[in-house]
Formats: sequence, structure tokens, C-alpha cells
Amino acid sequence: MIIGIANIIPGLSGGTMAILVGVYEKLISTIGNFFKKFKETFKENMIFLVPLGLGMVVGVVAFSKLLEILLKNYTMPTQFAFIGLVLGGLPLIFKNANKDGKFKKKYLIPLIITFIIGLTLSLLEKFGITGAEVSGIDLNPLNIFLLFIYGFIAAGTMVIPGISGSFMLMLLGVYNAILGYVASLNILVLIPFAIGAVAGVLILAKLIDVLLKKYHNGTYYAIIGFVVGAIPALYPGFSFNLQGVVSVITLILGFIGAVVFSKLDK
Repeated sequence: MIIGIANIIPGLSGGTMAILVGVYEKLISTIGNFFKKFKETFKENMIFLVPLGLGMVVGVVAFSKLLEILLKNYTMPTQFAFIGLVLGGLPLIFKNANKDGKFKKKYLIPLIITFIIGLTLSLLEKFGITGAEVSGIDLNPLNIFLLFIYGFIAAGTMVIPGISGSFMLMLLGVYNAILGYVASLNILVLIPFAIGAVAGVLILAKLIDVLLKKYHNGTYYAIIGFVVGAIPALYPGFSFNLQGVVSVITLILGFIGAVVFSKLDK
């Protein structure tokens, strides 16, 4: 449910939350190698994926309406809580990046590249260069195909910590429309979106699995770059009033929550 909720929060990555609760590498390996030794591993894979997948679906459906209300009426405290979650998760990602204790200067190259990409996407949205919202999506052949693409991008990026699928939908200008359809369970719109989401997860999970096996530390440093670069996308501004005080508190609580989540698998 935690991963599912993260996936509908702009700027917060489901992949990041998967790292915090200790299931990321197993999730990527399981999805990326799902059809490898299919008969031998099917039962074990289902025991892992089914409850995880159901929890994510429940998190998305159950909290999409609540999130809509929080972002509309309590934007600053809500966004600061998300920033706290991201900041609190960074120590664990650094720990995973240096699991073998061997830091090399070359790891800074993927970190810098992904940081620039994440920061650029964040600033483009912040300054309104991208992300002009559409109010609704008519079901015609072109839009059905586009819904598949939106699903592919949203769920595919979910497996890359630091890149928020919801944030990518904001850049494309369809976040509010999709969130509304999820909240109202508009099945006709959600079917092509869900098919694209499954395709995105399967394809990109395989890619990430290969990268983690061949370039483990470098891949995690690239993840750190995306995570840090995406933080400005979450920043809603700050007001020196009661709401500002509450926002500082929610940031601290979010940070503590991320630290607690990161210790759940120990």
C-alpha cells in the first residue's frame, strides 16, 4: 500500500519507497525474470507479487481521493511531508550504493547526469514550461493509444527510484485527469492505461535488473541523482504562518517515517 500511495504522489517515487521497505531489488529481479524458469518459479513469484500488487492497487484506489483533497486544501504541509520522506530515504540509498564498501570516483558520473536530468524535468514543470493540464480524455482510438503510452510511462518510471510516475504525468499534463478517473473508478479509461502500465513495468524492470547485476553501485548512484534532482518538484513554496509551522512538523514526521520504513526489513 505504501508503494501504491507513493505512485500517485507527484515527485515521490514508488521505486524509492520500495527501497525504503526493503523489497526493491527482489521486486525488480522477480519482475525482470518472471518468464525465466517460469514453471519452477511461478508459485514463489506469485506468493511475493500477488499480495504486493494487491496492496499497491488498494493504496492507489483507496487513497487517490484523500490525496486529491490533501493536495487541494493542504498543499504545503502535504508536500513537505513528501519531501521529508524523500530526504529520510537518502541514507538507505547511499548505503545500498556502497554495499561492498568500494566507492569509485567514476560513480559520480551517472549521479551528475541523472541529477541534471531530474532537476531539469523539475524546473520545466515548476516554471510552467511543461505540464499544462487537460481536464478530461475522450475515448477515441488516438486517445486510447495515448492512455497506453501514459500508463507505460507512469508505471515504467515507477521502477526507477527518484523518477515519479505521477510527476511524469504532470509533465505530460494529464495527472489530474488520470487521478480523477482512478478516484471515480472509470474502468473504460483505466483499462488501456493499466495495459500500458504492465508493459512498462515488465520492460523497464528487466533493464534495471540487468543494470543492478552488472553495474550495481553505479546504478544506485544514478538513482541518487534522480532522487535529489526531483526534490525541487515537490517544493510548494513556504509561508511564515501557522501552516508553515505545520509544514515543518510534517517534514520532520515524513523524515522519521522514512527512516523507520528503511529499518523494517532488519
